[in-house]
Amino acid sequence: MSNSPKIKDIFQDPRGKNVILYDDTWNTHISTSHPEMSIRYDDLKNTVEDPDHIREGRKPTIEELYVKQFSSDVVFVSTRYLDKENITIVTSSYSGTDRVSRGNIKWYK
Repeated sequence: MSNSPKIKDIFQDPRGKNVILYDDTWNTHISTSHPEMSIRYDDLKNTVEDPDHIREGRKPTIEELYVKQFSSDVVFVSTRYLDKENITIVTSSYSGTDRVSRGNIKWYK
């Protein structure tokens, strides 16, 4: 029996990169630590698939932050590239205002 985490969804960003969201990340981190996102699954998906821009994350070589403006706020989706597995995963998602984030913009519309 495999102990692999269960995949909830796989999104494709505008650069053609597949981004994996695990059930555990959605259920135990995003929905509980950022409860405003628990009813905004489609916004998370749209932020990855059609972001306004993608910028470097806190660890620029392996992390990226997807950013999308919605009518009342901004949704952020944080991702990390796992070199050993050769995959990119969602690590968090939250909403707020688009204060000046650190990190260079890597892609924009």
